[in-house]
Amino acid sequence: MSPASPLSSLFGPKGFVLDGGQLGLIFSPPGLGKSALLAQLGLDALLSEVAVLHVAVGERGSEVRARYAALLADRQRRGLVSDTARQALDRRLFVQSYGRSDCSSARVTSALGVLAEHAQFRPGLMLVDGLDWQRSPRAQLASWRALAWAHGARMWLSATSRRAADQLGPEQLPGLLSGISSLADRALQIRAQGAQVEVRDLSGGQLSPEPILLDSTFMRAPGDEGAGMSPESLEPTACTLFSGGAVGSEARFGECAERFGLNEVHFSYPGHEPFRTRGLRVLSELELRKGDVSIAYANRRLSRVLQRSHSMRRVLQTQWHQVHKAEQVFVVGELRDDGTLRGGTGWAGELARMWGKELLAFDQLREHWYRWEQSSSQWQQRDPPRIVRARFCGTGTRHLNAAGKAAIEALFAASFSAPAVVA
Repeated sequence: MSPASPLSSLFGPKGFVLDGGQLGLIFSPPGLGKSALLAQLGLDALLSEVAVLHVAVGERGSEVRARYAALLADRQRRGLVSDTARQALDRRLFVQSYGRSDCSSARVTSALGVLAEHAQFRPGLMLVDGLDWQRSPRAQLASWRALAWAHGARMWLSATSRRAADQLGPEQLPGLLSGISSLADRALQIRAQGAQVEVRDLSGGQLSPEPILLDSTFMRAPGDEGAGMSPESLEPTACTLFSGGAVGSEARFGECAERFGLNEVHFSYPGHEPFRTRGLRVLSELELRKGDVSIAYANRRLSRVLQRSHSMRRVLQTQWHQVHKAEQVFVVGELRDDGTLRGGTGWAGELARMWGKELLAFDQLREHWYRWEQSSSQWQQRDPPRIVRARFCGTGTRHLNAAGKAAIEALFAASFSAPAVVA
């Protein structure tokens, strides 16, 4: 068995466990940690010598494995697992990636047959992340449940809930589960709670009275740091900057990330040539559509008139991916009197506010950092922040001044050890 799990209070013997052949659902608005929570479940199983099949819909296998590696490194830093635990990932984890229109229980059944015959791989846990099963939920869930039952495996499926169901009170069952509760043995809801997230059990047709608060980066109990590790210490190699690679703020974020040894992912679109290309990720048309928003809606949120053009639409779509992947969002630019951020990158700030993510902005004119406080719905001036989330977004104005450059440099210097080579 593995050492005590960071999720033991949630998924341990007295938590939301599944038996073989049972099906569980995890759903939330975009960007609140469904994928990280599934990976934590998978890691628990791997360290308990259980084989795991992780089905990733719309995500590359390398990205999924990198998430597992980051979660494992977090446990190793806290002294919960040995340095040799990486072998569990290599031997017992199999990641199967599909496009958003290609994944089905039938295809996974076929893949399992091949794995069993040629690799003697038989999973005790199946995780399906990113599947759009809400269009015909009963039929799809019935087929996935039948797959889990046929293999005697536990199965968790994630779902994105984009409707007002996310705001329902504790006595109301989200409409997402209406008519399908008999097919799910467990159902969990993730909602934003400041810089953390809360998980509620929906099993049995009603919300659990008390939520469980989790750290939004590693999806573990806040303060569960282990011996000899401060809550804010992060290894650069376990951290990833999500940005757009544009000249100005984004390029400076990327330069600092490379110098301090962090990973970079810069989202772009076909035909566009960003200034910074390290970690460039050109999104497909299907991926870009995930971030679709009407210019009229963006204008209402930002209280301004954005250009109605193909390039502006693409900018908004790529910003959706930047913020969706991040747990902490840094924007460098200018705060307007109405509380929005000036310029096209203001949409990244709006997404962070709507999704309840930690949002920090550096105002180049005032030369101060500000933090968006969800409780009071206003900006509060604060001391220079630190990067405390392994997955963060860095974006902002193209017209970066000396104060903005210095703020980004100081942010990295305060968050990580000095780089070996100073550019």
